[in-house]
Amino acid sequence: MIWRWLVDRLTLPAKLAGELQRSRQQLQEIQRLAGIGSWELDLEKNELSWSDELYRIFEIDPALGPADYEHFLQMVHEEDRERVDQAYQAALATRQPYEVEHRMVMPDGRIKQIRERGETIYDEAGKPLRSIGTAQDITDIRLLESQMQLLGSAFHHSGEAIMITDHNNRILTVNAAFTMLTGYAQDEVVGQDPRILSAGRTSREDYKRMWAAIKEKSFWQGEIWDRRKDGGVYPKWLSVSVIRDDQGDIRYHVAHFTDVSTERATEAKIHYMAHHDMLTGLNNRFSLKDRLEHALAVARRESARVALLFIDLDRFKVINDTLGHHVGDELLIHVSRRLRQCVRESDLVARLGGDEFVVMLSGIEHSSSVAMVAEKLVMRVAEPYPVGAHTLYTTPSIGIAIYPMDGEDGETLMRNADAAMYHAKSAGRNNFQFFDAKMNEAAVERLGIEHALRLALGRDEFRLHFQPIINLRTGKVSCVEALIRWQHPERGLLAPGMFIGVAEETGLIQPIGDWVIWAACRQLAAFREAGLTGVKMAINISAIQMRNSDLSVLARGVIEAYSLPPGDLVFEITESVAMEHPDETVRVLDLLRDMGVSLALDDFGTGYSSLSYLRMFALDKLKLDRSFVEEIGQDVDGQVICDATIGLAHNLGLTLVAEGVETEAQLDYLRARGCDLVQGYLFSKPLPAEQVMDFIRQRNA
Repeated sequence: MIWRWLVDRLTLPAKLAGELQRSRQQLQEIQRLAGIGSWELDLEKNELSWSDELYRIFEIDPALGPADYEHFLQMVHEEDRERVDQAYQAALATRQPYEVEHRMVMPDGRIKQIRERGETIYDEAGKPLRSIGTAQDITDIRLLESQMQLLGSAFHHSGEAIMITDHNNRILTVNAAFTMLTGYAQDEVVGQDPRILSAGRTSREDYKRMWAAIKEKSFWQGEIWDRRKDGGVYPKWLSVSVIRDDQGDIRYHVAHFTDVSTERATEAKIHYMAHHDMLTGLNNRFSLKDRLEHALAVARRESARVALLFIDLDRFKVINDTLGHHVGDELLIHVSRRLRQCVRESDLVARLGGDEFVVMLSGIEHSSSVAMVAEKLVMRVAEPYPVGAHTLYTTPSIGIAIYPMDGEDGETLMRNADAAMYHAKSAGRNNFQFFDAKMNEAAVERLGIEHALRLALGRDEFRLHFQPIINLRTGKVSCVEALIRWQHPERGLLAPGMFIGVAEETGLIQPIGDWVIWAACRQLAAFREAGLTGVKMAINISAIQMRNSDLSVLARGVIEAYSLPPGDLVFEITESVAMEHPDETVRVLDLLRDMGVSLALDDFGTGYSSLSYLRMFALDKLKLDRSFVEEIGQDVDGQVICDATIGLAHNLGLTLVAEGVETEAQLDYLRARGCDLVQGYLFSKPLPAEQVMDFIRQRNA
């Protein structure tokens, strides 16, 4: 370098030479401390000299000796090489200093970022003699700048609001997301305490715990409430961390926060959905369980009472199946409103599902007050409901269980209220019943029947018995009525009265009714094969089957399957079933009549018949209910009804069948009045297939 050049060319006193050497050493030390090396290019010799620091920066062994300009350029990154050479050549041409940043490739392939400065020295004639300059490793500086640029970009473009405060918790800067969220621009909040954002909903105790955590752990996160510039209040999720100096004192607080209003609204919606019925808005089963447990806990402490009213809507399934689920849903909404209106604000009304509701009354003193509420519910629920183009009617069957008399826990109370509700249904519906032990026994029995009934079809446990129907004019068997029996695996042969009600309530009556049709027609075909002709098969049709538009399809299929004359089948429907939806009944009966199936109206006289509809029904027979036959010879009014029914049937061109004939006196009376057909124990009880075939052979021989 220049020091070496002077020493080589001058003869100096030893003292001066020593000072020059010390100055050289000082310069090298300064270069080392500054991280800046120097270089000199002898333009005549094309010899390039580097200082000790430059050898370190370039990571080259000084023992390799001087390099030249071309060798230096080869060390420059190939993408920067031309730019570096152009900068140097331009400086030579203009006699101006130059500065350039470029990359250099280290011997092991690493890349360093170099800042190079240089200028050229000329002689008096303007000839360039040598170029001198410095080179500095700025790799760490550029890396830090890049990181700072990245952090700055992240700060300004972050989707989270960021606020930085000093050690006194005064705002130094905020980002764009802060302004978007709070409505405050940076110049409005710089120098302010962040408490200007507070909504006043977070307690002082919560703030104390927050600052204690920040001081002790240098970090805190949690939810607090803030207020925007426009006054809007919102919850935010806040994270605060600190930056400390070398002494451990806090220099800055860095706060990140986001508006969690949407999340909290979603959580509230999910919580609502988890605790409420989506159709009616009432509490659901899960919510009822929690509220009931709490109410019972309070009642135990205060020696109070809690009442559960289990409510089931009568005939709701008929409405739902006939008019559609959308009409049924509207009816449930109307019912839920009336239930809510009948109780206090502190009482709970819940929908368990379907048409089942529960009302929980707390703080009651006497059973009479529960009865008053139940009576009010019965009256209000039974009032008509305008739903679209329909005026609908439904009534409640209500079962009541009271803590602690009827159970000391929620599960027992629910079970006993349910049992009382079924007792209310068996008592005629549209009423309420308080629980007692006998109801529980009946409920347990019913539950067992329901469970076994669901398995009975798959296990082929049902049987058909057949009761002969006698033609009074010929004395022969004209028809047999198929009557279902259940061969229960534990209780033996059960009559339909033991299980048909459960089948209707659970919806199992549909598959059971279909089974009866197939089994009865199969047996009728067996009669034909055995040579028993001229005997018809009467089959009872349930209300659900009548509402099912597939009944005529089923009838056609079974007739074709067994090659039966349609006229040999008699479908019997009860008067109450026919009058539930008379217009639909007319339509279905017309379809069956067109197929050739005979039709009978069963239990005539027990319902509320409309004679105008009776005239419209495509009927072949009327069946006089056994209750009127029993009164023959005992009650004048009963006999009058028998006479009137026989006359009505004949005037309408229908065949009259009398049920429940058990005495000769009854038979003689009916024969004298012109009754056409009779059935009852006087002739035969319902018999299994083989026995009824023997009976037919004997009577019809």
